[in-house]
Amino acid sequence: MTTDSRPVQTNEQAGENSRPCPSTADDFFHRGLDLHRQEAADSAISLYRQAISLCPEHVDACFYLAILHRATGAPEEAVHWFGRAHSLVPMEPVIAYELGITHYSLGQHQMAIEQFQKVLALDEMHWQAAYNLGTAHLAQGRMSEAINAYHRAAQLNPQDADIHFNLGLACKKAGRLEEAVQSYLCAMEIAPDDAEVHYNLALVYKALGCKDDAIASLEIAVALRPEYGAAHGNLGVLYLDQDRVDAAIGCYSRLIELDHNAVSARHILAALTGVTTPVAPSAYIAELFDSFSSHFEERLLVDLEYRTPWELKSLLLADSGGVTHCKRLLDLGCGTGLVGQIFQDISAYRVGVDLSPKMVASAAAKKVYDELVVEEIVTFLEQNHDPFDLIVAADVLIYVGELDRIFATLAQALARNGRFLFSTEQLAGQGYQLCQSGRYAHAFSYIETLAARHGFRILSTQSANIRKEKGTWITGELFLLGF
Repeated sequence: MTTDSRPVQTNEQAGENSRPCPSTADDFFHRGLDLHRQEAADSAISLYRQAISLCPEHVDACFYLAILHRATGAPEEAVHWFGRAHSLVPMEPVIAYELGITHYSLGQHQMAIEQFQKVLALDEMHWQAAYNLGTAHLAQGRMSEAINAYHRAAQLNPQDADIHFNLGLACKKAGRLEEAVQSYLCAMEIAPDDAEVHYNLALVYKALGCKDDAIASLEIAVALRPEYGAAHGNLGVLYLDQDRVDAAIGCYSRLIELDHNAVSARHILAALTGVTTPVAPSAYIAELFDSFSSHFEERLLVDLEYRTPWELKSLLLADSGGVTHCKRLLDLGCGTGLVGQIFQDISAYRVGVDLSPKMVASAAAKKVYDELVVEEIVTFLEQNHDPFDLIVAADVLIYVGELDRIFATLAQALARNGRFLFSTEQLAGQGYQLCQSGRYAHAFSYIETLAARHGFRILSTQSANIRKEKGTWITGELFLLGF
């Protein structure tokens, strides 16, 4: 998905300085300018500096010295000389504009904003300043200000596709999706062969629930740019949502050819073609949940009617010889911290582990964990030295097929008389199976065999509706294990 703004636009033209300077200073300047045009940078810099040493108020020498420093990778020096030229001629918009551009290149966004605002005060028709003012506001996350600046730029130069593109981006970030669609459509009229415009329009259509329109835009994007991996990936997701499995298989096969998110693509392709692998790749899980992190709980609890952590807690408390309070709780695959919240009242010390850094950041914001770790769960369990009284894995083992290694490490990590509480998706058969969803289902007999092999007793089980998928309940099993 594209989130960066289009490149900053520059105009490196400046008028001649009218301030009187010694003719020798002007000679040095013009000789430097000739060498500058011939790309003899070092010699040009030396001559510009000699002109300035003879005439410290030589604006043109300061300005072009700054231009040359920026072009040769010395933006800090460029800021100094643009600033000096600006102090000599503060009412010249060209100098203020170039100073703003250089501040922006250094990540000094607020200083850039101030310069672009000065330019517009001096020249209200300067559309590049309005455009880059929007870009600087966008970089600082000020969506409303960015939108206003881009609107001004679009009024001044309505035929510039980049302005409409960035206006669409700012509107999308601000949640003004209908406006974003209109902006991308304007950009598309100007630049119909720009695959990135069609791609970003598709993302907005997808967010609006206009899936057919999103698919149409993505199909145009990949036709224009066959190597556009992100577009193939999003197209595959949308094809699957419409049960167009063969078309989705084509997308994921293409991702593997392009080596774009190939690890995840191979996992999904295996799921779609009936191949059962031992485990979902860590990269796939981390990427999947990172992408969901900003709206995970809303989608899970509202759209999918997810209640598994509450039902697991009820299963635990219903056990006559079970745990009503524990010292140390381990939340495997903690996500955004639902288990930590729900089990907070029956645990003294809580540790959360997850592969997704963004999920862990969301969990940290809840302030219910004493420790949070970004790690693969088996690696964490193997390195753990402090036993836990209760280990919870709510909808975590559905991303692992072969559970033998996990059960072995859990047996080492669980305290004596401890409890292991988890959920699975039901499989009416033997062993485990990778489903088209990319998740694994496990047979009850498989869990029974593993539990016995590693010294666990199944204390309690319960069938449950795990979540909805396309409006239909996924049936699962809740387990409470102990020694």
